[in-house]
Amino acid sequence: MSMNPTAKLSTFRLLWILALLTAALLLTVTPVAAHEGVHVVQPGETLSQIAQRYGTDVATLRRLNNLSDVDFVWSGQRLVVPLADGSQAASAGPSASPQEATSVYVVQPGDTLSGVAVAFQTSLARLVELNGIYPGQRLLVGQELRVPSRGASSPAPAAEVSQAPAAVELPVNHVVQPGEHLGTIAARYGTTPRAIIRANNLANPSLITPGQTLIVPPPSLAERAGQASNQTAQGYHVHTEFPTTTEKWIDVDLSEQRVVAYEGTRPVRSFIVSTGLPGTPTVTGTFRIWAKTPLQDMYGGNRAAGDYYYLEDVPWVQYFYEDYAFHGTYWHNNFGQPMSRGCVNMTIEDAKWLFDWASPTMNRSGWLFSDASNPGTLVLVHQ
Repeated sequence: MSMNPTAKLSTFRLLWILALLTAALLLTVTPVAAHEGVHVVQPGETLSQIAQRYGTDVATLRRLNNLSDVDFVWSGQRLVVPLADGSQAASAGPSASPQEATSVYVVQPGDTLSGVAVAFQTSLARLVELNGIYPGQRLLVGQELRVPSRGASSPAPAAEVSQAPAAVELPVNHVVQPGEHLGTIAARYGTTPRAIIRANNLANPSLITPGQTLIVPPPSLAERAGQASNQTAQGYHVHTEFPTTTEKWIDVDLSEQRVVAYEGTRPVRSFIVSTGLPGTPTVTGTFRIWAKTPLQDMYGGNRAAGDYYYLEDVPWVQYFYEDYAFHGTYWHNNFGQPMSRGCVNMTIEDAKWLFDWASPTMNRSGWLFSDASNPGTLVLVHQ
């Protein structure tokens, strides 16, 4: 049956009106911006500051984003925040920066975090940030990891990313690799540095060397129970005893390659760092920052021995014991792995935050030394 011209014209007009209405609706739909429910964390921000900015509280932000009870966020992390009408965005998505595309990789047998980082051409520190886990954490087969996208290529197979065996129930022989120390080896196998020391009768645990074979015992039931009770959902160690409950202090965990700034018993900011290599370990103990300077050249070693170095304009330097210091690092990006000659390597951004936060308080250029009226912040370094 044919349609008369008038009917055809009416149908055309109806379709044209529907098309206009659809276009108008599409124009009113805009992506969710930071002020409309998703906040992208800026350098130096804390969860408390973000809560205050959006007229809410820390507990609400933790609930909306499934965060632990640690006031720890990182630059580039995307957080769901309450809207002005009391609602919230559906999801903040992964903690990648808006410019970085990410995908999901499913952990295969034998995978390690460092191996996955190498396969996806990223740093261990970035992989740690994307997934809210700590560098020594063991991976579970089937676990999903957020990783930087590698274009159209598919995730690497386990054979490509594997670097170490999964946890086992019998003692194993581990050959020490360059850059490893007892803390990272223990974390890889799910045991403790103390258990490795006992199994190998080590007189000086700081002097293990690449190529050395260590017996690594499996964790005992008591150790497993202790690990479970002393870690948060992100895998980080939780302190139950504190060197002070009233002043600022800095916790340096060599096994986790992590620094946490505390105010009394409250952690305020956490950093992934690189501490000393096995041949040049970071000193352990309790200290105070005794000197600081915004910029200095660093040199040392011996030309004849082939280990001489000279680094210009090292920023945000804070000495806590003799020539051991926190400082910014521009010559590598392998944070989360031991890399230094004993100092605590940090990103330049993190080192500046710690420099401004810690005492002695500095309001001028040059050098500043702590004294009774301007004491240095307490520093605790441990395995």
